[in-house]
Amino acid sequence: MPFTQVSNMFNSQETVPLEEKIYSNQSQILNFLFFLNTITKDLWRSRELSWLLFLREIRQRYRQSIFGLLWAFFPPIIATTILVFLSQHKILNVGETEIPYPVYVMLGTLLWQIFAESVVTPLKSFDSCVPIMIKINMSREAPILAGVAQVLFFMGIQMVLAVCTVIYFGLFSPAILLAPVAVLSLVIMGTAFGILLVPIGALYKDVGEGIGMLLRGVFLLTPIIYPPPQEWPWSLLVSLNPVVPLLQGCRDLMATGGLSNPFSFWMACALSAGLLIFALIFYRLTLPVVLERLGA
Repeated sequence: MPFTQVSNMFNSQETVPLEEKIYSNQSQILNFLFFLNTITKDLWRSRELSWLLFLREIRQRYRQSIFGLLWAFFPPIIATTILVFLSQHKILNVGETEIPYPVYVMLGTLLWQIFAESVVTPLKSFDSCVPIMIKINMSREAPILAGVAQVLFFMGIQMVLAVCTVIYFGLFSPAILLAPVAVLSLVIMGTAFGILLVPIGALYKDVGEGIGMLLRGVFLLTPIIYPPPQEWPWSLLVSLNPVVPLLQGCRDLMATGGLSNPFSFWMACALSAGLLIFALIFYRLTLPVVLERLGA
């Protein structure tokens, strides 16, 4: 085929114009609104790659598992059974709760697992994609979105157990339909904390180990298996814990159909949204330096 015909054949095809990028020595954060708009567009563009990463992680997680998704049910059921047994035999004195203690513990444990999963997943998802991001210019936000998808998938499984628990104890109300929206605020806060830990955790593996220890400590300072303390200084520690209003609000919506402290709940929701925006900006600004050091 003559060269002119080949050239005409390629010229006749429709071409997609390449995106124009302008590089500058000035900090991107100086134009804050433009910077946020860029992050939003990149998050939207990375949705397909994020979906593929999400499917890869789910297949790897349950590929050689006999019980599969049932592993998401075992920890809260076992923990609730042990704690209820200890409470009924007066071995553990937790005090009076507004709802039946088995429901209180079950919902609290489920919500805490969702929060803890949202904290540790961004770093795990990022670490699995580091070799790829060093070699090719893939979307930097794709691992984060894939991690969020994993948390939402895990949340959906946990919500099934929560609804079954509420129905079994006769506490079902139409307000429980709003509970997933409230749980999303818990996921947002956990994801924001997780994203903030990604740059440091990618450089120092001790951070990944420390997250587990820190979460176990915060678990004991959160009224999950006991009612909120009223005596100082424990009441102060609970009031300073940002997870408490969200966890209590989600549990109230599931079990009672209302919010015992709506002001604290909505303030915590606003804090979660602001923290997520800050975390995404911090992630975007620090990631080039992190990848450069990891690839060195």
